[in-house]
Amino acid sequence: MSNELAIQDFLDEFPADAKTFKLVKGIFKVVPYSPDLGHYASVDDAVRALKPDASAAEIAEARRIAAEDPEIGRVLWMARLMDVGDSGYAIATGLSVAWQLFKGNRTSDVLETDTQQRNDAVLKALGLAYMVWKAYPGTTAEKVEAFRTNPAGQALAVYYGSIEVALPFADNALSGTGNLLEDLFSKHGDAGTSSFTALAGGDEVGGVKAMLMEMKGQLNRVVEHASKYTEPVAASAKQYLPGVMDGADKVAGVIANAADVMPVYRLLGARLAAEAAAMRALGTSA
Repeated sequence: MSNELAIQDFLDEFPADAKTFKLVKGIFKVVPYSPDLGHYASVDDAVRALKPDASAAEIAEARRIAAEDPEIGRVLWMARLMDVGDSGYAIATGLSVAWQLFKGNRTSDVLETDTQQRNDAVLKALGLAYMVWKAYPGTTAEKVEAFRTNPAGQALAVYYGSIEVALPFADNALSGTGNLLEDLFSKHGDAGTSSFTALAGGDEVGGVKAMLMEMKGQLNRVVEHASKYTEPVAASAKQYLPGVMDGADKVAGVIANAADVMPVYRLLGARLAAEAAAMRALGTSA
């Protein structure tokens, strides 16, 4: 299967009325300055999102790149890996407890997930850096700028900052005691990098840590911003999470944990891959 068909398969999972799409869109509605999550049904939509007056030749070139560029295939591979459900991420972080929450297990050992969430936040950041490293053309600085300015990159940053860091660590984020991401990585970065390398299955990941170092400033700004809106984020997210979320579920960490059963990274990773193909086409076409 070509990359383009794989992108299409990913996008086809998420029509505009899909719960995962609504979950992300709902979060973005309550976090000011979030990107507009216009629906992508194809690579063509990603091209038009970046250039509304794109020519037929540019769209055709984006389709060709989406089908042939192996780097875009790696973006899709990582997006699939990052969805906790049945992936190595669940084993490495301990967040297989998300599935226990999904099944209704509310015991204290399931609810005590602080260490696992910290591991998960570090691994997800490395996965995000891997996708950015593979997705965008150019130098490291150009990749970071594309991540900061393009819709799919902005969407990944806001979702990661809101759900993976600000929500489970809201008290830390608002305490003003330091850089939360820096603290996470100073304590868990080495172990997280080792786990990530193992999960990558031998794929070359030498550029990932350097990529993340360049991205951390932006990600931390997003975390600080999103940490001001954890209550509306939690309220919005609960509408679309599995049925175990009842009126008693007030713990932000529980909500963040339950979000891991949703295939958000397949959704946002497919959008990133589609935009990556579009960027290459728009940058190289006549």
